[in-house]
This record gives sequence, C-alpha cells and structure tokens, in this order.
Amino acid sequence: MVSSLVAGHWMPADPLSPSWKPVFAAITDKDFLLYDTAPFTKEEWATPFQNHAILATRLVHSGKQQTAMGCQEILTFGTRSGTKQGVEAHVFRLETQRDLSSWSRALVQGAHTAAVMVKEVTCPVTWQNQDCKLTLHYDNGFTLAECPSGSEDNNPGLKAHILWHYPYEKLRMSADDGVRLLWLDFGEEGEQELDVHQCPKPIVFILHTFLSSKVARLGLIA
Repeated sequence: MVSSLVAGHWMPADPLSPSWKPVFAAITDKDFLLYDTAPFTKEEWATPFQNHAILATRLVHSGKQQTAMGCQEILTFGTRSGTKQGVEAHVFRLETQRDLSSWSRALVQGAHTAAVMVKEVTCPVTWQNQDCKLTLHYDNGFTLAECPSGSEDNNPGLKAHILWHYPYEKLRMSADDGVRLLWLDFGEEGEQELDVHQCPKPIVFILHTFLSSKVARLGLIA
C-alpha cells in the first residue's frame, strides 16, 4: 500500500449545488481504490466501490478551488481514469495543504512506478483487416505483430511476425474516437489506424503514463 486517507468525493448529480460524500481512497502498486468507509478486513479491502488501474489514472488538477457559490475556497485534486466505458473523472476535497501535496505526489509517483514495474502492455487489435496485437513497451515503444488464430497456443515458442515497430520518438500525435478506433501519427512514416475492439481510452492513458514516467526519469519534470 502506497498511501490512503479519508477524502471528499464529488457527487455530480447537481453541478450547480455539488454535494460531497465521505470516501476512503487508497493507492496500491497497481490500483486506485475507493471505499465508502475505511476497510478493516481482507474481504472489505477486496470490495471497493470503484477500482481504477493506477497506470491508466492521471492527476489533472491540484490546488484551491472556488465553491459553486464562489464564497469559499477549498482544497481539491482531480483525477481522470481511462476505462472500458470511457473516461471517469473524480474530484476530491481535503482539509490541509499537506494532505493535498501528499496525495498529488502519491498519484503521480504511483503511476510512474507502475509504468516501470509493468514495463509492457499488449492488446488485440485489427489493422488493415488483419487480427494483430499491439504492444506498448516502456523502453522499446510500439510494436504491431500478426496474431494468427491458434498459432501461439499450438506452438508457444513461435515468434509472431512483426508488421511494424516505432520508438516513442517517432510519435507525433495520437487520437481516438472514444469508441474503438485509435490513430497513431508517426510523422513521415505515416499514420496508423487501429481498431482496439473496445474503448481505446485505457491504452491511451497508459501511453501517456509511459511517456510521462520516461520524462520524469530523465529529470525533465519534478
């Protein structure tokens, strides 16, 4: 367990008059977990009401925020998580600047640590009407390989044929339709369109985490 605390969870039923619900949040080496109350037993720890992969979660703001009526400043941080259903956003309220700083740091460092630990993520895709697998490797970038039906199961030692490979340095832009299509623009090498068979947001968020972690390790950001 990296960190945990009781925070305020934004309830967006009425944006003009937002209410806050007490929530217990925890970060592990893989997950960002939300509970209605502080868990004590193993069973309670295993049943959060929401569970987001820390690798696909990022901090989007941290600091002072005006309340809806504009009469008070509160301390909040916000997160966005890429899920199979799309992007889920949360806002949390804290009581002290120290708590805010601790949680902001824990979220960023937790995602970066997970990137180094996980190292690579692979997902099935369709590219130019072919069944393939796309691999994002922390060090090596993007690799698309053929995925012939049943060949790997019948012969685990058989290496898949690589269709293309690009280091992260080649990536100029990424985009998605929020439904199932992902576009990767490699500049002079051209743009690749991939059907990821589900919402592409998790793989997009993981890509951003990998890149952010690599930049942080180079000492280019705090």
